[in-house]
Amino acid sequence: MTKGRCWFKPALSRQRTSSDMVKRLLHKLSGRKWKAAKKGTRWQDNPQFVAYFDQQISPGSASADPGTGRNSIHDALRKATQGQALNRAVSIGAGTGDNERALIKAGLVKHFDLFEVSADRVAQATERAATEGMQNQVTVHLADALERDVHEEYNFVYWDSALHHMFDVDRALRWSVRALKPGGVLLISEYIGPTRLQWTRAEVSAVRRFLAENRDVIGAEPMRVRPGSPFRRFKQFLRDPSEAPQSDRIVPLFKKHTGQELTILGGSAIHLAGGFLTGLEDRDPTLHDRLIALDRTQREKGHYHFGFGLWQKPA
Repeated sequence: MTKGRCWFKPALSRQRTSSDMVKRLLHKLSGRKWKAAKKGTRWQDNPQFVAYFDQQISPGSASADPGTGRNSIHDALRKATQGQALNRAVSIGAGTGDNERALIKAGLVKHFDLFEVSADRVAQATERAATEGMQNQVTVHLADALERDVHEEYNFVYWDSALHHMFDVDRALRWSVRALKPGGVLLISEYIGPTRLQWTRAEVSAVRRFLAENRDVIGAEPMRVRPGSPFRRFKQFLRDPSEAPQSDRIVPLFKKHTGQELTILGGSAIHLAGGFLTGLEDRDPTLHDRLIALDRTQREKGHYHFGFGLWQKPA
């Protein structure tokens, strides 16, 4: 063997190139899914459901406007930092950057680096930051942040409904911890339910019973809520390759990298049925409370879709 040469380097190079090509293709396909945001009836537009999660994230916090949310997250971050603004922050999969700009407006963050793989959303985020006069406080990148070798550069790493889109959650959380300066804060607010949004039969059965019992008020066909299957999983992959490929790993990996337990918020019943109830607030004043009670019961049985974590890196 020739001195100084490694015979397997070309093979490794080809392997890395192939892996990178697959990753870029998946990012492109995922980005197309987010080209245009679709609106419909959502549980997030219901103030009672928002308040239910808010009180778990930060007890005593006032719920924000329906659909925009975030007072509880602001409160939790404010408590962790004792009200001090964080100088430099990063958000991966930031979308249009609305929640990040809200943190700046609240005086909790001074500057955000936003990373996004959808060109359309990058354009929207850039435009909105400029419209709100934040072009000097927000830097938008059309790039995969995890490809950058970052070490102790940020005071705040923010994952908001984006970590569950990562193809390698372990790598994403390792990157997050490494990117934080000592004393910096990692915050995640995430979907942590079944992978590829394939609901379990136990989750579906509980929600179907609820819909059937309240058919006169809700008017939704219980069979519209369906359990996962190999075919539905494949359809979800084609629709968006980045949708929850490793969502079930977020809970154990958060503990692995931080030594801290994730707060389990619940959400399995609300996620599946909450959209059917939104807009029916006047028909039955106890309807939403009953679904929340079901959600708590399901959480106690180990069925949950959402979690919250806030960890501060030792100084």
